[in-house]
Amino acid sequence: MPNGLALAVNILIVLFLLSYIVSMILNFFSPYYATPKKLVKEIIKKFGIKPNEKFADLGCGDGRVVWATHKMFKCESVGYEISPVLLMMIKLSKAVYAPFNKKIKFVEEDFFKVDLKGYDVIYCCLPEDVLELLSNKFKKELKKGSRVYSYKREIPNLKGKKIEVGKQHIFEYIL
Repeated sequence: MPNGLALAVNILIVLFLLSYIVSMILNFFSPYYATPKKLVKEIIKKFGIKPNEKFADLGCGDGRVVWATHKMFKCESVGYEISPVLLMMIKLSKAVYAPFNKKIKFVEEDFFKVDLKGYDVIYCCLPEDVLELLSNKFKKELKKGSRVYSYKREIPNLKGKKIEVGKQHIFEYIL
């Protein structure tokens, strides 16, 4: 029986390393954009989310904005990520720190395929070409009054306002 356990552990280690290698290759072609940790609290204060509203972070990375948003506003917070390594890390942290909290979710899904109509507030820290593709999705799927925030980059084809956050800025779009 111990040999079977050792084999299972070895298989898990190999799978983890393979997913890490695949993720690194994908990241070479699609760089990782992250919201600076020191600005997260300042940025999410600008969201002004009510506890009954739903929040989504598209391309949530390590989940820092999702965690902080839920902590500050006690709202339902969902992070979408496709990197297997990042997803494994954030799901492990959720299992340790908030295993039974149903208001925090991390989903492995392409956010272009997700129906966004149920969300009140959306946050993005993404490159301009991705934001351009998302602008039409936002117009089609988000309900009136939904708010979209983008770190440092404007979303093409949407009218919004620039909000200073420390020495950086975010863009706010109210649909």
